Amino acid sequence: MERYQITADDRLRIAPQADMLKVSGDQIFATLQGEGVTAGSKAIFLRLHFCNLACGKESGWQCDTGYTWDKDRPEFWQEPQNWSYLDTANNVKKLWADEFDQTTPDDEKRIVITGGEPLLQQEKIIELLEYMSNWKVEIETNGTIKPSDKLNGCQINCSPKLKNSGNSKVRRYKPEVLKAINKMPNSWFKFVVVTSYDLDEVSQIVIDCGLSPEKIMVMPEGHTKEATDEHQASFEQEALKRGWKIAKRNQLEWFGSKRRT
Repeated sequence: MERYQITADDRLRIAPQADMLKVSGDQIFATLQGEGVTAGSKAIFLRLHFCNLACGKESGWQCDTGYTWDKDRPEFWQEPQNWSYLDTANNVKKLWADEFDQTTPDDEKRIVITGGEPLLQQEKIIELLEYMSNWKVEIETNGTIKPSDKLNGCQINCSPKLKNSGNSKVRRYKPEVLKAINKMPNSWFKFVVVTSYDLDEVSQIVIDCGLSPEKIMVMPEGHTKEATDEHQASFEQEALKRGWKIAKRNQLEWFGSKRRT
């Protein structure tokens, strides 16, 4: 594939702007949370741009949000937008009212902030949440950036990357960050697994970082229901023996593998 030729407009578009969130081409979408302990819950997803990892670049993975970080793809340069905190909050609230129920109390509404790696913009997330008091907030992170204490009221869905992601260990594995996330009041760890051999790596991380076993989930890698079912079958019994939860990628069954926009 011919490498994308970056333009001056692209560089201007991608540059961070003060007091503005860099939002991916997906922007926001109303759906059901497909993974983890709140699977099935109504939510507005806010997808932020940029990531500090490159899952799949050097492995058999295919990151399903490569457009948020892969500089070889035109979407990385052409799709992101700058949204103010107030505009972002208003857009999220309007989409909830349009897609779900205008009468839902704020403390029953849920926003899932994802990426990319959203904690690259965490100070801006903190500013955004000032406009969304009482909302349930989930933040999906790869476990390489320590969350601010100001995010203690959020649910932290941490997905540390394993060797199978293709990222170098020094880049993807930050024990001090995982230990800090483990101490947060509402945090969970979700490991993406391809085969049962990956479980030994998960076990070592759990031991070395002192992660709470009840917070551990393992989820099959794959971009189709058939692929995730196949991977899950290869490790499910061994994972259950270790006392870990199995996290499904329910969105593949509900919506298929198409990009949600």
